[in-house]
Parts: sequence; structure tokens; C-alpha cells
Amino acid sequence: MKSRWSPTLSLTGLISSFGCAACCALPIVLAGTGLAGVWTLHLQVLVGPYERWWLWGSIVMLGLGAVAWGREMQQLATRSQSRVSVMTYAVTPPILVLGVILLAGTLMVEHANLTDFL
Repeated sequence: MKSRWSPTLSLTGLISSFGCAACCALPIVLAGTGLAGVWTLHLQVLVGPYERWWLWGSIVMLGLGAVAWGREMQQLATRSQSRVSVMTYAVTPPILVLGVILLAGTLMVEHANLTDFL
């Protein structure tokens, strides 16, 4: 039985990380590049009250995605004649890395002291 949880959880964590970044870090970065506009204010107003939920959701989903990917790779290593999907083997690790980088960048830009946010 093939398990496809790692790409799903990893992509969910990446989307959640983007939602966390949309509140605070994304408008700052876009303003720095000259791409900001009135729509970034609307984005911040819509996502801002739920930033803590986005943060914890992305941490949980990225963590579960990493655990699921590790288990799938461990199962692949123990079986000699096994096939693995390209999504699990090649696409999931960059998705996880991108989600972690986006989440860490959001925390560094907006919340220099993480204990104030938690």
C-alpha cells in the first residue's frame, strides 16, 4: 500500500507558512521591492487576526510532513523491490525546505523575540 501523506502534509505546511507570512513579512518584503500596493493592506487585515493559528498550523503540518517523509524513505530502504513516486522522493524535500525557510523568515522579520509572540 502506497502512502502519499508526505507530499500532502508538506504542501499544506507550505501553504500555511505562506498564510503566516502574508500577515506581516510578505507586505514588508513586497514594499522593499516596490511591489506593494493597497491590496497588501487588505491581505494583512484579512490574515492578521489569525496569524497565531497560521503559525502553529504550519509548524504542525511541516513537522508531520517531515515525519511522514522519513517513514516513507525508511520503508523504501527496507524493501528491495519497491517503487516510489517522484512526488515523494524528489518534490517533498524541497517543499519542506521552502516551508521552513518561509516560516523562519517570517519569524525573523516580524517577531525578533519569539517569546513575545507565543
